[in-house]
Amino acid sequence: MSAFERIEIDYDGVADVLRSPELHAAVQAAAEQVADAARGRGLRVESGEPLPVEVFDDPGPSRVGVTVAIRHPSGVGMEAHHGVLKRAAGETGLSVGGLDPDNTA
Repeated sequence: MSAFERIEIDYDGVADVLRSPELHAAVQAAAEQVADAARGRGLRVESGEPLPVEVFDDPGPSRVGVTVAIRHPSGVGMEAHHGVLKRAAGETGLSVGGLDPDNTA
């Protein structure tokens, strides 16, 4: 006989954790580390200003969320050419996959 004959998931409890300030703080801290690593690459936009890497709250309907983004016209090109955010995430121990569900790298 198994020690676990029946497992019941406390969906309300899980939802509370996913919306908790403690989880938000942990996700925010990870996002700030990624942003700091991206800024630390020293990339600049055409004007000579540092590449503007931003961290902002981006919650989903059922959980906390934080986004690291380059909201600048050159941001897409910088990410495509240099992989600024993907590399920064990797440097902090995170793995990043694209939107393609078959590509989990």
